[in-house]
Amino acid sequence: MTSNIDLEAKVIQRFVIKTKQERYMTFIKSEKTRSKFINDLSHINFLREDLFDKVEGNEFEFIKQRIKALGNLKDCYVISENQRIDKKRLDIDTALTETIGADQGTLLVFGEAEILYSESEGFNNRWISKQKQF
Repeated sequence: MTSNIDLEAKVIQRFVIKTKQERYMTFIKSEKTRSKFINDLSHINFLREDLFDKVEGNEFEFIKQRIKALGNLKDCYVISENQRIDKKRLDIDTALTETIGADQGTLLVFGEAEILYSESEGFNNRWISKQKQF
């Protein structure tokens, strides 16, 4: 399955720190180099911290409450180290079940990259973007 380059580019432009944007944009243009971008997902240091809130408590409810502002979403786009779900559109419950607690770097893209959920390796590394900033 091919990636949705336009949507991945929006994610990079909106949520990734400036110093890594150009590099990541180059990576996603080719399936051969896309893995270099995917490998960084297990670390949180590539995202703009000012745009994110820590996800605490019941993760499913926290995330569903945040994305409610986007309307009646049925699915999300997945960017993940988990090759089984990477580059797929999954219904939201399946995406959350496959992602939360999996200890793999994953981004769930809601809408047209209006809201982004990030899970990285390690304990308590779950983040979701604040309400629309653009």
